[in-house]
Amino acid sequence: MKRLFLIFFLLSICSLSVTAQRYQFKKYKTEEGLVNNETYAIMQDSKNRIWVSTTGGISCFNGKTFKNYTTEDGLVSNIVFSIFEDSKGRMWVGTLDNGISIIENGKITNPKGVDFDYLGSATYILEGADGTIYIIFVKGIVIYKKGKLEYLIKGTEDNQISGMQSADWYDDNNLYIASSNKGIYKMTLNPLKIENIFNEKDGINNICYSVFVDAKKDIWVGAYGELYKISNGKLTIYRFKPEDFDKNRVYGILEENENELFLSFEGNGFGIFNKQTGDLKIINEAQGLPTKYIYQMIKDTEGNHWMTSYGEGIIRFRDTAFKIYDDTQGLSSVNDIVEWNEELIIATNDGVVVLDENKNIYQITKGSPIKNLFVTPEDNLLYNTGKAVFEHSNNSTKLKLIDEGDYNLLFKERDKTFLFGTDNIKVLAEDSTYFIKSKRAITIKPIGDRYLVCKISGLLQMNDKKIDTIPGLNPKLHNDFRSMDIINANEVLAGSEKKLYHITIHNDSFKIQTFNMSRFPSLKHFRALKVDGNDLWLAGRDKLLKVDLELLLKKDTVIAKKYNTMSHFLENDIDFNSLLITDDKTILAASLSGMLAFNEKAFLPNTQPPKLDISQILLFSEPLEDSLFRTKKGIVLPFQKNYLSFSMEAITYTNPEDVHYQYRMKGLRDGNEWSQPTKEPNVVFSYLPPGEYVFEFIADNGDGVWQTQPYQYSFVITVPFWKTWFFWVSLLSITSISVFLFYYLKNKAEQRRNEAYTHNLIKAQEEERTRVARELHDSVGQKLMLLTKKTKSTGNQEMETLATNTLQELRAISRGLHPATLERLGPAAAIRNMVDEVDANTNIFFTHEIEDIDTLLSKEASLHLYRIIQEVLNNIVKHAEAKAASVTIEKKKNTIEAIITDNGKGFEFSEKVKISESLGMKTLLERAKILHSKIDFKSQINKGTTVTLTIPI
Repeated sequence: MKRLFLIFFLLSICSLSVTAQRYQFKKYKTEEGLVNNETYAIMQDSKNRIWVSTTGGISCFNGKTFKNYTTEDGLVSNIVFSIFEDSKGRMWVGTLDNGISIIENGKITNPKGVDFDYLGSATYILEGADGTIYIIFVKGIVIYKKGKLEYLIKGTEDNQISGMQSADWYDDNNLYIASSNKGIYKMTLNPLKIENIFNEKDGINNICYSVFVDAKKDIWVGAYGELYKISNGKLTIYRFKPEDFDKNRVYGILEENENELFLSFEGNGFGIFNKQTGDLKIINEAQGLPTKYIYQMIKDTEGNHWMTSYGEGIIRFRDTAFKIYDDTQGLSSVNDIVEWNEELIIATNDGVVVLDENKNIYQITKGSPIKNLFVTPEDNLLYNTGKAVFEHSNNSTKLKLIDEGDYNLLFKERDKTFLFGTDNIKVLAEDSTYFIKSKRAITIKPIGDRYLVCKISGLLQMNDKKIDTIPGLNPKLHNDFRSMDIINANEVLAGSEKKLYHITIHNDSFKIQTFNMSRFPSLKHFRALKVDGNDLWLAGRDKLLKVDLELLLKKDTVIAKKYNTMSHFLENDIDFNSLLITDDKTILAASLSGMLAFNEKAFLPNTQPPKLDISQILLFSEPLEDSLFRTKKGIVLPFQKNYLSFSMEAITYTNPEDVHYQYRMKGLRDGNEWSQPTKEPNVVFSYLPPGEYVFEFIADNGDGVWQTQPYQYSFVITVPFWKTWFFWVSLLSITSISVFLFYYLKNKAEQRRNEAYTHNLIKAQEEERTRVARELHDSVGQKLMLLTKKTKSTGNQEMETLATNTLQELRAISRGLHPATLERLGPAAAIRNMVDEVDANTNIFFTHEIEDIDTLLSKEASLHLYRIIQEVLNNIVKHAEAKAASVTIEKKKNTIEAIITDNGKGFEFSEKVKISESLGMKTLLERAKILHSKIDFKSQINKGTTVTLTIPI
């Protein structure tokens, strides 16, 4: 350091010491969706979402978007001081003077029952072991039990309880409360008692804001300018810098680990307090904290610290791995960095700065820009002031003027010094000076017996005082280069915006291996590379990658660790080819914004996979209301509700902008295949066919750690009723029944028509028989009777006999055509006479047993019965060849049963009917139908026939 002071003293510039470096802090304000920039309470719920209370309402944050609740949504007030999640997943909201609200499943309720105006603001909320909710108000404590609010303790004139702020359980029966005007309270539940255990009489500050009980049961209390510890009833007071007393108002206490507390200061940022030593490290605006007013802090499940603030929204802080040295340390614009004599020499537009081993910055020169630095093989330092190039040797305090002029790149190797200007390279050799025509270059590296020159326009080789292209690397096809570095004497790596080039020289022959930058998908806007042993460091916008170089070159395999900075942590990108790796493995990069420093050992990786959820489901363009379609079988959508959009949600906070999703819709064709990783959280499935579906997705945390347990959403889209089996079975059944009914009714109608026709035909036949019988009787019969009388008078016996017989036959025919006895004597007598007449005129022995049925049948029915028996008797006479027959007619309950039996030769009735063309048989059957009767034929060959007619009455 002394040597540098002497060197730069020659430039007649004074020195300045700066110690603070800037850390990464990310703000979320109203521009990002927060409901209001004045924030107070903060917590992470059981679903990993972060809730924030503000003076404009409540915000719920998932890492990317905010869901806000205000009085328009039902809150009792927009000014919220406290938030709490109970064991049932309900969010409790304590407001300024207006009481409390409860948010459950997105719906807000506002319990009543106590005088909120008297109690004042709800400053803190806790839950007891039995599920009772305890709400701390400025002037009392209220409990919520069995759906009701009621007073537990209320400040009165006799009991001056007031100013109560935060609280914490000591055990299930004791609670410690900080008061802003009474110091510290202790409350016991059983028996109920509250006492002011410490106040200004005990030597403490009465203005207390926060209280915390650690794992060792020590009670820590944050006060105005001081911190207190109560251990086994003993009070310890920690007082910090007296000049910071007014700024060190401890509004929040967070236990970072067993030995450290994070203290939130209203006025001095936050502090890291060591419990063992009592030391306090302050982090405030000097380290990049956006505000000095911090109220509460939490640590999320991924290791991020979140703080509420006055006017700067919520602020995220993770680690100190990335630091910026910028204009606040005199590094408004860094041009070059080298490590020399165990110190970092930094060239800026405002002079030279040194960073010592304690990471303290010392401004050595000021006002004169230093453009380039280069450490020579002799361990001398070359630097360019913009007007001249100087060399300083470790063995001398004198500066050596190398050349006058303005150069953008310095390089010395093999007894040659290369000074890169705008249009040419000036080469200073031991015995000569010569120029090589060339435009500006980014860097130069030796390889084999020559040099490679990296320009934006291409890679070139330089040897024998000339520059030439490299075979296979035509600048027209290979350009847009950013950086280059040596692997060994015969190998270099160069990077362009699109490709990474591995160049090897052997026996004057170049071998080139290329890798697309798309192989490193997380790297955007490539700027620089650096080889460190087997590690290849690649720098892009807001990101560093450490790549396994051996695997890349020998096996073409990319294994990389990703290190993200906060978006635009550097306002300007790092410069081309500006990476430097120090002896202690710190990665440095120059920028117009200053110098970026990265310490891999201090980097806190995010190893937690995200929690998954679906933030919204759209049915066509409207939100899907699950309750409208929920059944015992789950979500069932009608077939026309088949256009669904899913908004996937991966709840993570470290690198939410780099989250990737994979999804699938099981139930679709190829539905078991996962999609390619995508950053787009919204996915649309249009016009899904009917079926059972399960939408699944997984996501990473932005750092490549995937949540392997997929989130699942099951639903069913019903089949249109015209496509269901029930519909088709029903349709087929109805069609079949309709066809059957059609033909059945048609046949029935045809049958009725035939029956009516047959009936009318039989009726007409009977009428015709009656007419013919009457005509025969009245006309022909009379004439035959006259003829008989005349022949009798003539004494011609032969003629008389012929006439008599003819008259008898005529009368028999007339009776056959129309049985007059049926009308005169009734059916029973007419049938007896018919049987007797057949018996008298045939060789068949007939018997009969006929009951009186005259009153049971109508005239028409009697005629049909008569004709049926007549037809059966005729058939017996003509066909049966019987010796005997019988006719029985009797009344049985509601029927008349007529049985005609013979002992003739019999026949096959079914075959007889099929082949019969007998009008008599057909008429017999039709008459039975007209009577609505059942006629049964039982016949056996050579054993006779029985005809049974059953007539309903």
